[in-house]
Amino acid sequence: MMNWRSLAAAMFGAVLSLSVGQPARAEGGAGPEAMSMGNMCMVMFGYDMIHITVFQPDKSRSEYCSEIPATGRTIMVFDIETPAFRDLPLELRIIRDPLTPITKDTDLEPLTELHLPAKKYTKGTFSLEHNFANNGHYIGLVTLTRENGQQETEQFKFMVGETLWAWVPQIAGTVLIAGMVFVYWKHTHPSSKKKEKEPAEPVAS
Repeated sequence: MMNWRSLAAAMFGAVLSLSVGQPARAEGGAGPEAMSMGNMCMVMFGYDMIHITVFQPDKSRSEYCSEIPATGRTIMVFDIETPAFRDLPLELRIIRDPLTPITKDTDLEPLTELHLPAKKYTKGTFSLEHNFANNGHYIGLVTLTRENGQQETEQFKFMVGETLWAWVPQIAGTVLIAGMVFVYWKHTHPSSKKKEKEPAEPVAS
């Protein structure tokens, strides 16, 4: 016989994993291109990293990463952790996510929300301020130019405002809970058809 308590525990665990998620996760596909840990994002060039922290000072004192809660004035702070990167030009471009793969042939200009030309940040940190006018998904492209002129571009993805995807974990959790309740109800309430098939007790003469 199926252990209904085990089934309920398994379904509750699935709901919990959807709503909580992992503390560290890759953003934008496989590989170490960009990761988030807590409220701080990291763009990775191999094992070297650039930290990104996001603020919306007009709305709260909280720090954000891949989920910026609302449109409006937003400040992004970039901390260059690798000393050697501070002597190399860095270019930053933020584009609206086309939701299709980006290749070297993709025309970025129509998608560009903000562009900072290549520059050396010898102090190891820089920030930008931008007023996001629209909810949606965005991609930050960080391009590093090596000493030999070779360019490397890594990306980090983030969301501004609430979109449909923000509600996916909650919707999935609600569906799982509803399914669990339905299965439990079916198990504890035999159908009326089965009751009708039960033989009637003989009437005493």
